[in-house]
Amino acid sequence: MLRIHFTVADVARVRMAVLGPLAELQLSMSVLQRPQKRTLLDGWRHPALAATRRLPPDVADIARHLAPAPGFVDLFTLLGASDSLAEGIDRLCHAPAGPLRDEFAFTPLDAGVQIGWVSDFAHGDRAARIRMTHALTDFHDAAIGPYWPRIRALLDNERAARIDVMARHGLDAMLAGLAPTLQWKPPVLEVPASFGVSASGPAAVLDVHLRGRGLLLAPSLFNDADPGLYIPWNDEPAVLIYPAPLDPATALRLWRRPGEPGERALAGLLGVTRAAALRVIADGCTTTELAQRIGISPGGASQHASVLREAGLVVSRRHRNTVRHTLTGLGAGLLNAD
Repeated sequence: MLRIHFTVADVARVRMAVLGPLAELQLSMSVLQRPQKRTLLDGWRHPALAATRRLPPDVADIARHLAPAPGFVDLFTLLGASDSLAEGIDRLCHAPAGPLRDEFAFTPLDAGVQIGWVSDFAHGDRAARIRMTHALTDFHDAAIGPYWPRIRALLDNERAARIDVMARHGLDAMLAGLAPTLQWKPPVLEVPASFGVSASGPAAVLDVHLRGRGLLLAPSLFNDADPGLYIPWNDEPAVLIYPAPLDPATALRLWRRPGEPGERALAGLLGVTRAAALRVIADGCTTTELAQRIGISPGGASQHASVLREAGLVVSRRHRNTVRHTLTGLGAGLLNAD
């Protein structure tokens, strides 16, 4: 178990963030390399495994290096959040040389995984950078890209929900309800960790003192094991990655690929844009967010939301200067129908 100790300064520096596609890519690599713990990822895991087996060997090299079992190369604190894969890869290629080399050298690899070109990347080799870029892009296009807009919407919604709880009820309420496996006992957040499992004696406990650096909370769809705490090499906030809530209906929506029968039928019934709007609203969003996610004007988004609301598929609630849309039971049933 990890026991994360907060000071008053740390409490004032708690933030929420979505780390972006490169972080989810790295976490998903771990999911594919070990036994499945979160069965609601099965709809992704099986086609992703099939797709990645057809990729060049460099992809497998990177997966074993960035996400070995157990452990991760800590790109999370080194690179921070990024909105796109291209931005994340650019940050990786221009990361501070010393911390990057330290992270890559620290990875607990067995002798069969010590790959020369990966080490060359950490030392700034241009050819290795090209190989790294291609490997990450290939994996993303096969396993993450087809689902990323929905994954991003789910993570954005979880972030917005936690921020709303913090704004309405305070940090104590937000931390207390963050995830079922986390226990908030002010001023300590208890986090389960696999290293604490002991068959012969009491579970190990590791006390971590933030000492004023603060904490960045990051939900992840592909964190299906213990939440992970990462301490940066500088004085930036520590990062705690925890599993985003996922239910069967949401999982069903997430893993449908464009062109599948259910997707085509929904578009035929509602129209392509309105069907896209219904899928975005399934994760909860404001009118502005809806417009951004489906690439239309705010006025157009408002009109589509109104039509869906009048049809009984959506409910809209005003909060201060924004209107937030969610699905009704009828809307969820239509979206999840085979």
